[in-house]
Amino acid sequence: MFRRTQMIKASSLSSAARTQHVFGLVSIIWLTSAVSAVGEAVGVQTIPRVVAHCGDNVTLTCDTSSLRLSDITLFSWVGTNKTLCEYNGKHDPEVMCESTAETTHQKLTLTLINVMPIHHGKYLCKVRSKMGVNNNSSFVTIQDCPGSSGSFINETYAGCFFNGVYPSGTVHWFQGDVDLTESASMQEVKDKHGRYDITSTINVQKGHLTQPYNCSLWLPHAKKYFSSKQLPMVGESGRSSGRSSGSVAKLQWICMITEMVMVKFMM
Repeated sequence: MFRRTQMIKASSLSSAARTQHVFGLVSIIWLTSAVSAVGEAVGVQTIPRVVAHCGDNVTLTCDTSSLRLSDITLFSWVGTNKTLCEYNGKHDPEVMCESTAETTHQKLTLTLINVMPIHHGKYLCKVRSKMGVNNNSSFVTIQDCPGSSGSFINETYAGCFFNGVYPSGTVHWFQGDVDLTESASMQEVKDKHGRYDITSTINVQKGHLTQPYNCSLWLPHAKKYFSSKQLPMVGESGRSSGRSSGSVAKLQWICMITEMVMVKFMM
């Protein structure tokens, strides 16, 4: 009789434990569903993808629905690892920020000024209110940056430079139909805006200046040439307008450096 009583008590405890466990699971599922439903109630609309060129101004808009201004505790744009724009008027000095308030509709507009490759990436609009939390994103893609280009040549070597270009590429060399790219050398430097300064040089073969050299910037991802330069012919005598080949080379280098400095100053 005693053992039977113990078995009944154990069965009762086990049943109670199972009931409590089931109740706990139901509570978790209900709470999760409730939070999800609240999050969905806070509508957030953004432009999924924006394509821009270097120097453009890019405007990103974020709209919320079913929200009154008094219900909002956080409304902001986040990008490039920092908060750029907030509904309360605070914003990064390098961007423009504008907010619009209606009865149940709020808008936060972020404008990126003079976009560069460093602005490429994901921008997240965050909303937190008494009704819940939600977010949505816009992805900004920066396309071709034309930059500037130039070339120089003397009896010893020839060179081309492409400054402030994006994306990066490879310089191809030709003389007529002959591909000379493998015999050229190239240097690449990335600037603070995410653009590239690319310089390529090639040795000039004496007695082979029967055709002009041509250098072109090849973009592998686009499978196209971005910019091309045809270098002027250089006489085998090494003289041009009474100047020696050394003087011509020195003058060309001075002109090239001056042009690069001027381009950097203007940009």
